[in-house]
Amino acid sequence: MTLEIRATGSEVDNRLRGYAERKAEKLERYFTDMQRMDLDVALERGLYVVELTVEGDGVLLRSQERNDDLRAAIKSVTDKVERQAIRYKSRVRDDRRKPQADKFADLAGAEIEPEEPFVPVVARRKRYAMKPMSVEEAARQMELISHPFYLFRSEETGEICALYRRHDGNYGLIEPDV
Repeated sequence: MTLEIRATGSEVDNRLRGYAERKAEKLERYFTDMQRMDLDVALERGLYVVELTVEGDGVLLRSQERNDDLRAAIKSVTDKVERQAIRYKSRVRDDRRKPQADKFADLAGAEIEPEEPFVPVVARRKRYAMKPMSVEEAARQMELISHPFYLFRSEETGEICALYRRHDGNYGLIEPDV
């Protein structure tokens, strides 16, 4: 799998491209079916913002790092995604092992306390009507209620979208891939 590098507001020379590709190659060992690897580099307010997205084995891993040194940002972001991949793979491996561990416990006659599965606690539920609106109207609504995100139905597509405030003060829009 090749690493696709996109740069905005800065240039990534061949030496740094090679460095990024070598760092990203290490991630391939955690996946049997790698669909894509994207590295986005942007220069914002004197800092390099590096975002790495890896999609494989039905999971999407993403991490972002800001640093004034591009090489350090690339190293940090690949290390973060590697830790995410290791954590994901260990969970998958542990989930596969649990049923067999129970079988062996029954054979040995020992009682092992089962591990509690992760169950999120929903502290509050809200319901509201989603009228179709533009992104601009959704941004105004989000500012009115002072929330960091806002769900709305797009008047262009009719799909449910999420608008959120980014760390840089701009907005991000999540749209479903149809």
